[in-house]
Amino acid sequence: MRAPALSTAPRKLVTNFRGAVLSARIAACASLGIAIAAFARAAEGPPPFAGPPPSHRFAPPPDPDLPTGAPATRPDSPRHKQRGVALGLFAEDVSFSYAPLLAEIAALGATHVALVVSIYQTHGAAADLALHTRLSPTLGGLADAVRAARRERLEVTVLPIVRLTAPRRAGEWRGTLEPADRAAWFRRYTDVVGDIAAMAGVAGATRLAIGSELSSLDGARDLERWKPIVARLRAVFHGTLIYSANWDHYRDARLLDLCDEDGVVGYFDLRAGPAAPSDVAALEERWRRLRAELEAWQAGRNRAFVFTELGYRSRAGSSASPWDETQGGDVDLDEQRRAFEAFRLAWSGAPSLDGVYVWNWYGFGGPGTTSYTPRGKPAAAEVQRLLRAL
Repeated sequence: MRAPALSTAPRKLVTNFRGAVLSARIAACASLGIAIAAFARAAEGPPPFAGPPPSHRFAPPPDPDLPTGAPATRPDSPRHKQRGVALGLFAEDVSFSYAPLLAEIAALGATHVALVVSIYQTHGAAADLALHTRLSPTLGGLADAVRAARRERLEVTVLPIVRLTAPRRAGEWRGTLEPADRAAWFRRYTDVVGDIAAMAGVAGATRLAIGSELSSLDGARDLERWKPIVARLRAVFHGTLIYSANWDHYRDARLLDLCDEDGVVGYFDLRAGPAAPSDVAALEERWRRLRAELEAWQAGRNRAFVFTELGYRSRAGSSASPWDETQGGDVDLDEQRRAFEAFRLAWSGAPSLDGVYVWNWYGFGGPGTTSYTPRGKPAAAEVQRLLRAL
């Protein structure tokens, strides 16, 4: 089946990234309402699924065992902790408001949110990256979400991720990209992420992920290609830059060396297989071993370390392969909760950890689903404890 057409409209409506330094200064002097009007584009296609219900009913009640009020930085901590939750900007209705979901995230005790922006290309050899007309937010929609998060007093990280509309084989994903024209891929990636960076900066984001899980493109081979990209991103985005390396590749992700903070996705296998023990003690022990490995790697790097994603589906076996995002399986709410509890017990108060972003608050949630979102599940209360325990 032919992949959905990828719109070129954003390139017609946003400031050309090649002149982005001057344009960002002009945009910063203009009102944000004018900036959004300039960047927004009309909705395309029939009205699709609009996203989770705009309700606060899934926000967990206050935990009586935890102190009230906003989480505070520990007095012995030299850096401000990022108590974060990721929120995918995945609604297909461009009029959808993320404000209620952001209010739920703030109610968890989060201080930070990662707004996830999907960039699409056809398959692993292609270079046709673009914001999808249906499956990506518009730049105006991104600005609205950033401003809504700031109204909830959340610091904002913008996290672009690459997805494929028509992978050529099973297992092809952003971690295995091999563009037929590498130079064309990097040029196009610079344009698309540059537009996102410029809007994120104008709207009030303080962190930008320059990429996520691009394991086949983030090593020594392509480091020289990344250097001018990072320099151009810094020209239009004046906040912190982070890269999100894959859990099985972070040691070889040389792109981390060009950023301000080290990011790793936390989808480590916590047990050998579905038949292995999945009690909290066993999962905690695995996380303690992983903590020792990560701290040994971090020694001497002299930069903040953040889990850019930490998530588990609410299904049986999720702690054995947290990275497996395929649909289906048997609902197991407690395995999701136990996995978060194990992380909390292993990492609580760790001076080596500067933040974590729980994946992913977007979605209907509820006890009958196997999705990643903790909404309406026992894991939500555990996430609340985890964020406060950092």
